[in-house]
Amino acid sequence: MTSVPRLPDLTFADTRPAPPRVGDRSEWVLGRCWLWCGNRCTWVLWLGSASTAGHYAQFYVCEPCLVRLHHTIIDYADAMREAPTDASGFKVPLYIAPEDPPRPEPINYRRTRHRRPRTALGRLWHRLITGREAPPGRVS
Repeated sequence: MTSVPRLPDLTFADTRPAPPRVGDRSEWVLGRCWLWCGNRCTWVLWLGSASTAGHYAQFYVCEPCLVRLHHTIIDYADAMREAPTDASGFKVPLYIAPEDPPRPEPINYRRTRHRRPRTALGRLWHRLITGREAPPGRVS
């Protein structure tokens, strides 16, 4: 008896969009990256304005940092799509503000297949949405 070849699982195929790349008609400029690479001087892409405590600045990132940020954002979107729910069926947020009420109990974790995260932060979110790690409580 011969085995029937299995078709790929298209629901979980890796269909992530590609991040911008140097030379792709985006407006890359020579300057310093603001993220994880140590502020090296290279080709950077403007992502917008960033602000803190009444100050703002133009936010630029290099290609490797942009790829990392791109995949982190997709990991977050995937985590939120599969977020656990409370007893009322509402999704439990991954982040809570100090003034928010405590997380509802019980938390219902989905038992579905998740896309494998590509980033360290994505792996942390994955542990939260699958119930392998308890959500953070209120900080005193």
